[in-house]
Amino acid sequence: MTLDFLGIARERVYSPGKVDDDRAILDAVAARLAATHRVRVVSADDALPEVGPPTRVFAMCQSPAALATLRRWEAAGVRVVNSTAAIENTHRHRMLAAFARHRVAHPPSHLLRTDAPQALPAWVDAGAWLKRGDVHATEPDDVVRVDSRAAAQAVLAAMQRRGIASALAQRHVAGDVFKFYAVRDGFFACFAPPDAARALTGAEQTAMNGLADAGAAALHLEVFGGDCVRDRQGNLWLIDLNDWPSYARCRSGASEAIASYLTTHTGTK
Repeated sequence: MTLDFLGIARERVYSPGKVDDDRAILDAVAARLAATHRVRVVSADDALPEVGPPTRVFAMCQSPAALATLRRWEAAGVRVVNSTAAIENTHRHRMLAAFARHRVAHPPSHLLRTDAPQALPAWVDAGAWLKRGDVHATEPDDVVRVDSRAAAQAVLAAMQRRGIASALAQRHVAGDVFKFYAVRDGFFACFAPPDAARALTGAEQTAMNGLADAGAAALHLEVFGGDCVRDRQGNLWLIDLNDWPSYARCRSGASEAIASYLTTHTGTK
């Protein structure tokens, strides 16, 4: 059966330094779908068209206005990947709660307000990361390494001056940080940092895949990527999870997997 698909490219403000890569994976998926389906791609920086079922939507957008439109479409029966709820679950304050509920292994983390001095976890003095508590980083100061509570308070104050209401303090975990890219029900690719102590073993890669899937399931993500650290004892910790990464290092295989997923999993959630 021929289906209608609408792809929505991410707003430029949410693609810092990755505008071309983000658009490239969306266009690659659209090109694969276009072989057998009717497809069009629009930008969330423009006014979104009116759609209804049976159109299927694959969306990279993240702005409140675009998500409000997706939510209205979903209420009318349109299938959206990732769903509006899943996209919003990647906001760090929601992600932390979901990981805690589902016991997903992640570094000790604490949600903070930015509008007043407050008690910080003692482990901040041993090294921590402060990350804005809502959307993922749009500029370098959205994720900052600190090594003391005084430095953390200064970063919180700077975020508050920028209008950021909350931040996530996450304990630094020494080890190798691996980037991974995935699609529910099959595709998984991970990449080691250049200075990794050693390559992943087969068992470690399987475990990392399982951890990524568990995190995605907790957030209801279907198309996702993120960061996982292997500490010096060999333990794995999920640092971050994103909806619709750029897949720049594995675009061909990822676009094939995403297109296949969309054609076979767009009838039900």
